[in-house]
Amino acid sequence: MTSYKKLLCFLPAFLSLSLGAQFHTYPKNQTSYIGGDAQFYKEFHQILVDKNLKPCENKKELYQLKVIVAEDGSVKNLKDEQNSEMAVESKCAYDLSREVLKYLNNWQPPKINGVKKQAIASFYIFPDDLFERYTEGYNLENDITGGLPGGINQFRSEVSKKINLDGFNWEKPFQLAVIFIINKEGKMEDVRLEESSGNPDFDRRIINGVKSVKKKWNPATINGVPIKFRFRLPLSFGS
Repeated sequence: MTSYKKLLCFLPAFLSLSLGAQFHTYPKNQTSYIGGDAQFYKEFHQILVDKNLKPCENKKELYQLKVIVAEDGSVKNLKDEQNSEMAVESKCAYDLSREVLKYLNNWQPPKINGVKKQAIASFYIFPDDLFERYTEGYNLENDITGGLPGGINQFRSEVSKKINLDGFNWEKPFQLAVIFIINKEGKMEDVRLEESSGNPDFDRRIINGVKSVKKKWNPATINGVPIKFRFRLPLSFGS
């Protein structure tokens, strides 16, 4: 079974939400929380203990905490289509996340070309792991499992066979990345390019090629709970 962690891309390089605001994501060598993911979960656990918060009755509750990290390190809770659904299904996990968020103070924005930018940070919260069961160094991303039978390289090979680029020529090699979601049923959705090639017809052929590969994915799961998961598939042309 393939680990999703190696294939993960939560969001494209930047995205636009309502009101036209742009939000960056973190470069691979930068973290949204000082000390990294393990430190985030350590402080989350300690706040649960210090504030005498109560565990969820349903031990399978799971919520994806998303925040907008401003240039000054302040944060605002962010709800979108995915975690709004999770907030209803796992209300206790959602309520705990919102309460603990008030006391998490070590956020940091990414630096893009040396300039601090506002960004979106995301952490999965599985409360049952963060009370008595918590252990030093805990990082929930390590528990994300699932994947595509045959692996991502086989999938990329099949995609390349499906893409029809007849009539297109280019002078230099280049790369494009396709972003897509695997839903809880293991089906692909929301297929798009991270950045346009600049040619709408070329873009459309790439997207159609990816969609035409009919494969059954194993949905990503955390402690047995299925989740939607976003992938990034780099494709090389003319190499």
